[in-house]
Amino acid sequence: MKQMEKMKTIFFATLLLCVAGCSKEGDSPYADDPLIPVYLAGIESVNINNAGRHPFITTDPIKKEAYMIGIRWVTDNSDPYGDQEITGPIEAGKNCYQNIADGYTRRIYCNTVFNSRNPEGANVSQYFKKVPYLPTGIDEGYVLLFSPDPGNHSFKVVFTHNNGERYEYNTELIRLY
Repeated sequence: MKQMEKMKTIFFATLLLCVAGCSKEGDSPYADDPLIPVYLAGIESVNINNAGRHPFITTDPIKKEAYMIGIRWVTDNSDPYGDQEITGPIEAGKNCYQNIADGYTRRIYCNTVFNSRNPEGANVSQYFKKVPYLPTGIDEGYVLLFSPDPGNHSFKVVFTHNNGERYEYNTELIRLY
């Protein structure tokens, strides 16, 4: 009896390894479909409270230690460079949603006095760090690592591409305490 149980366990473990190892990313029923190209057409930024178990977008006051900026990508699928020709399928990984912001540098400026060393308009990018945990509908998030003076704050997020393309968006004024 024990021998049979042992053989069943080995069989199911082998079957599980085969199924896990045989699956490829291209096995999707849509893997051979051409990709629809997507381009970045702008950005929007929101205030996020990171104090609880899950971060959430808010307009209510936030503890300085729990503040995040969230970025939504505004997208378009028309070629921003005016290419009017019919082309073949887009190469995998090119102009896909998950990488449309590649090639952009990101900077964060304070629209209000951040503290005694950082007046209105100062680049405060070094005080933020990109994080992977985000509320639904947010494409990028940056948590504040350095506490500003308590009070009302607003930030300007700027994306600049090496071709000169530039997008910016101001967060709503938020009270940080």
